[in-house]
Amino acid sequence: MDQLLQSAGVSGRAAVLDGGLGQLLADERPDLAAADGLWVAGMAARAPAAIQAVHRRYLDAGADIIMTATYQSSVDGYIAAGLAADEHEAAALFEAALRAAVNARRDYLAAAGDTRRPLIAVSLGSIGATLGDGSEYTGDFGGGMTAADIKSFHLRRFRTIAACLESPALHGQIDLLALETIPSLVEVEAVVAALGEAAQAGVRLPPAWVALTAASESQMPGGGTVEAAASAAASSPHVCAVGINCVPVDLVPALAACVQRATSKPLVCYPNGQAWLGSADQWKNRDKQTPLEEFAACARHWIHAGAAVVGGCCRTGPEHIQALAEMVRDADAQPRPAHK
Repeated sequence: MDQLLQSAGVSGRAAVLDGGLGQLLADERPDLAAADGLWVAGMAARAPAAIQAVHRRYLDAGADIIMTATYQSSVDGYIAAGLAADEHEAAALFEAALRAAVNARRDYLAAAGDTRRPLIAVSLGSIGATLGDGSEYTGDFGGGMTAADIKSFHLRRFRTIAACLESPALHGQIDLLALETIPSLVEVEAVVAALGEAAQAGVRLPPAWVALTAASESQMPGGGTVEAAASAAASSPHVCAVGINCVPVDLVPALAACVQRATSKPLVCYPNGQAWLGSADQWKNRDKQTPLEEFAACARHWIHAGAAVVGGCCRTGPEHIQALAEMVRDADAQPRPAHK
């Protein structure tokens, strides 16, 4: 991970990750939303130029890492939504979403004259994120789904991504995989098993981070402790960092401590900018959002506690990332110790 950050021009300090994509676009472009369960992945399929524009906004705000609009993406999901007729067309949609991020970085570098080369991570949510029922927040994926089923799902998606990365437009352009919002120890173990099986089969993938979500200061919503899940994730040689995402800001210190007790691998922290109370209408109450100054001040503490990457998840936007970037580049953001 340190080598990647060094290649991005952010060696010696924490890297700034981007913020949310789906909710930002849903707020600004409600015409792009559709009831297909694909959320931002569907938006990327219908309007890749809009996704590319959001990536560029995050880069202009100071993001060192941007994540692709593929969080809910899966072959079966694209087909079920009527966006693809078969696996080949579904893979083309994956590739188009990745190209949106690559093109945004290309245009940013051409215009900015920056010494940084921001990184691109392929966002891959829990299997629950592709079911369209919110089960990535509970770990309840429906009766009859086994650990083997979950592993098979992730392995198939890894193979699709690897095939996309062999295309001339993407070869050498993607730096990381971001396995996100993983709600249970069982799924973490399935992800680790899938990464290992993919590597053994010669499937070429970038290094991955695994980001966990939580129901409390120590427990996963779908079963298992955060510490045990972090240990399981870190056991994989294909995992370069372990983190937490899609949780309230006030849970981050305790959850970060759980992760750090489990592993010395770099820590990634990107919580929500507003607490989720289970209602879409609740998101509309902007008074409940964490103020920008408070969000940046909290992130300063995460960095001083050892976080290598800080950013935002739901209900964070370019203004949050700009606040983080300004804080990180301030003189009081101390250099980080070296990580494995």
